[in-house]
Amino acid sequence: MQQHCLGASWPDYHGRSLLNLTATLAEALGGPTGHLPLRHPALTGLAARRHVVLLVIDGLGEQQLQALGPESTLRRYQHGTLTSVFPSTTAAAITTLMTGEPPVRHGLTGWHVYQKNPERIVAALPLTVRWPEDDTSDAATVAETLFETPALFDRFDRPATVLHPAYISDSPYSRQHSGQARRLAYRGIEDLFGQLQQIMQADNGPSFVYGYLPQLDSAMHAHGTRAEPVRQLFAQIDQAFRQFTESLRGQDVTVLVTADHGFIDAPLERQIDLEDYPELLEDLRAPLSGERRVTFCHVRPGRCEAFLANARRLLGHAAWCLESGVLLEQGVFGPGPQHAELAQRIGEAVLIMKDDWTLRDLAPGEKPYYLPGVHAGVSAAEMTVPLIVFDGR
Repeated sequence: MQQHCLGASWPDYHGRSLLNLTATLAEALGGPTGHLPLRHPALTGLAARRHVVLLVIDGLGEQQLQALGPESTLRRYQHGTLTSVFPSTTAAAITTLMTGEPPVRHGLTGWHVYQKNPERIVAALPLTVRWPEDDTSDAATVAETLFETPALFDRFDRPATVLHPAYISDSPYSRQHSGQARRLAYRGIEDLFGQLQQIMQADNGPSFVYGYLPQLDSAMHAHGTRAEPVRQLFAQIDQAFRQFTESLRGQDVTVLVTADHGFIDAPLERQIDLEDYPELLEDLRAPLSGERRVTFCHVRPGRCEAFLANARRLLGHAAWCLESGVLLEQGVFGPGPQHAELAQRIGEAVLIMKDDWTLRDLAPGEKPYYLPGVHAGVSAAEMTVPLIVFDGR
């Protein structure tokens, strides 16, 4: 892809991505995925650990960790970096972490996913229908057509526990991707780490625990990456992590911490509204899917060449404008086999935003809104996440 998108950062599925981290976990805990494992000295001997914990701090990219916590406990235990998946966004990356499969296989291509039968665009995590406006399918119905990949944790040779915030703990997404794991709900960061500590203290045999923290991601979307509420929230997470790891001294436990993606700030003056470009809109048969940093364009039959020519002329300063098939040819969604609907989901054209540009469109009935912080693109800040490892022994 380097020849198409000069300076972009892409996933390294050959041994340094979130996919490879899940392969290492699966290999160590009895359920190999068939993907290349991540070979790192800090992960040696995972199979012999009595307890293994994986914490995912949504949005805590390498750049955010450096800026928010250069002297933090999380930074102290950092052992390197990984790449996210493509797109570098929660729906794609968390699904990889919970299934052990890359986006090319699980088929989740961003916050908004295009489906052919019936033709619609859905929000993959809340499971609402974005378009058409008259589609009243409920979350359970959407989930049945969207989630197909088995849970990774069901392959493990030890009991698994999944800790999610209470508001998503019993969601269709959580139920599907947790599999047979015990699901626990938490309320607040202190409660999460309190429950983790209780699980370790109970010591009911070898265990695996997965904990998901979405709070930082929400704060950065709302305020940008370095606002005071974001700094305060990071400090709260880091303090809770420090207290948790101190309680594990001398215990046979390894705690892994990473993120699904990083973040960038998105200036309002660098937000492009598709409604300002009627010559592009008239060639689309559906609203955009994907993300504001990677937009999949569903083009009317026979109009892809003209659409891309117009997009390059009008938006080439802000976006790489490509045929979507190039993404499949270059393997940016990961190693196959390919999900049966992936080619349809990524449309005929893709606009990959450069620098700190974003692209927004409005489906019927939607109200415009601005996000000061965004992700999903192919900048190093969005694509690179930390690998943090604490060994209690």
